Amino acid sequence: MQMCPLPGPLYTVLMGYKEAPVAEARARFGPIVRSLTVAFLHAHAGCIDALAGGRPHFVLPVPSTIRPGGSPIARVPGLAAGVESALPGLRWTGLLCRTSEPVGHMHPSARAFAVPPTLRCRVTGKRLVLLDDTYVSGARSQSAAAALRRAGAASVVVVALGRVLRPDRVPAHAAFFSCRPPPGPESLVAASSGPCARCVQTPAGTE
Repeated sequence: MQMCPLPGPLYTVLMGYKEAPVAEARARFGPIVRSLTVAFLHAHAGCIDALAGGRPHFVLPVPSTIRPGGSPIARVPGLAAGVESALPGLRWTGLLCRTSEPVGHMHPSARAFAVPPTLRCRVTGKRLVLLDDTYVSGARSQSAAAALRRAGAASVVVVALGRVLRPDRVPAHAAFFSCRPPPGPESLVAASSGPCARCVQTPAGTE
């Protein structure tokens, strides 16, 4: 969705809604995450449809690989309803479960997640959207997408709220921001209607 330099205001929000040590801070960041997501989906529904090959049938959060209780983004109040209103006809669902197969930073695994046999009928031939908060190496998203394709999904589109960039560690990321100023706090929601990340790409990989 948006370029997310570390450090930066977007990174603070995307980490804070799930990791801030103070409950009040987590509660404050949650509605921002919801607003960012819904605004982006409203503005870029056509982009998602084009990538998926038609209006997606389901959206599901990328499961966590380390946190108990599933995906943090799935617990953002009102997010599921907001997503369904932004993309009419699409339904929020949970179709993936974690397996014992390891997956780590820069090490995706096609078998780190699985679709339970009882739910495969909801995946076969369907167009799906995977929703995640941050995209760093893409290992979790790629692993989840592989599990869905293995279960018969027709297409899988990954929508990440922030593409994490490290200008302090990756020269190409630093060069990217040398041509444009990093986004400030006032641009968090406004940028959701601007070009999506696939339109503004850096040639670098991840970290």
